[in-house]
Amino acid sequence: MTVAHTQDAPPRSAAPPTRTVQRLLLGAAGWSLLQLLLGVRWIVDPDSWPGFDDEGRVGLLAALHRIPSAWLVIGLAATGLLLALLARWRPSSRAVAAALAVQAGLLLGVAADVGVLTLLGYLCAIVGPAAFLVVFAVGAVRDRRVRPWLLGVGALVAAGVVSGVLRPATISRLAGQLSDGFAEHASPPAHLGLVLVGAALFGTVAVLLRRAATGRCRVCGRPAARWTEPAAALRWGRVATWIAVACPLPYALVRMTWLTPWPLGMPEGGDLEPAMRLFGLGLGFAALGGAVLTAGLLRPWGETWPSWVPVLRGRPVPVVVPVLAGGLVALVLLASTPGMVALAVEEIADGNPMGWLMLLLFPTLPWGLALGAAVTAYALRRRGACRTCGQGEPGRSVRA
Repeated sequence: MTVAHTQDAPPRSAAPPTRTVQRLLLGAAGWSLLQLLLGVRWIVDPDSWPGFDDEGRVGLLAALHRIPSAWLVIGLAATGLLLALLARWRPSSRAVAAALAVQAGLLLGVAADVGVLTLLGYLCAIVGPAAFLVVFAVGAVRDRRVRPWLLGVGALVAAGVVSGVLRPATISRLAGQLSDGFAEHASPPAHLGLVLVGAALFGTVAVLLRRAATGRCRVCGRPAARWTEPAAALRWGRVATWIAVACPLPYALVRMTWLTPWPLGMPEGGDLEPAMRLFGLGLGFAALGGAVLTAGLLRPWGETWPSWVPVLRGRPVPVVVPVLAGGLVALVLLASTPGMVALAVEEIADGNPMGWLMLLLFPTLPWGLALGAAVTAYALRRRGACRTCGQGEPGRSVRA
């Protein structure tokens, strides 16, 4: 009897990673190298270690202190560098994609601290209102329909000057206080923010490589489930968006009370000097502005730049702009959840009812989840047919 011998089919060569994946891998490798150098510096120069264990911090790096945290950062950086090289070599490996996802999760755990949320909130409170006033004033001057609103903005500014909140001396004093505060306390949350950037890089690469490993389009991920279709994304995205809009409103309301004789949430023993009132106003407007921008995911001006925006008026809003901005805030909110809950539980255990108020004013978990879902729905609704694979429906506008 003759036995037929068959030869195994030659293995298919893995398709090279897309240009987007290559850029992300290069960024991940650069991030890993930077973290590796920082960790080595912390060991060699003890004074260079940021004060992760400052009062009020509950993150992992704060619990480990200088030497252990340095070795943790070195280990994660070395692992990230190795994974970036493996992903470049084996872009269609499910194991590599899974390892990248684990790396992103570990980095997200390391960055789990309220410091990044505090830093982001303070930056938004300082830059946001001023930037809006400048852009709105410049744009409104050239748009007759918006010019009447300038009177309302001018009235608010005039009221602030009369009350002392917006006087030059008050602004100068607040700027000095914030400058000193940033110089003394900004280093730890800034580094944790850098860790979050690494988590986003490795997580994004993991998603893209997972698509390649499962035979889906490497650009759009199609074919996909029905809930990703534009009509479905509009339905469930509307619910997620309005939840995300509501979450910052209690905090905005509390901060706005700093302009009244009955301020809520003032630090114990804190006075009501104009600089303090101005800072509370900035924080309140930042939270309110976040709610308004989130609502824009469901409004026509979230798809086309409104008429009062200089230069860009009337042009389509690039999908990547609100997705990246909203995704960043959602990531920061989720990363700050463990620290926020830990601080609230500590206050409650000490018999301080402010712990419950913290959970109400900073619902970081539902806010982060809802905002992440909202920007995902926005991206799915507006992305349209894929130019690479040709799959998908045209993007759907809220005007339809």
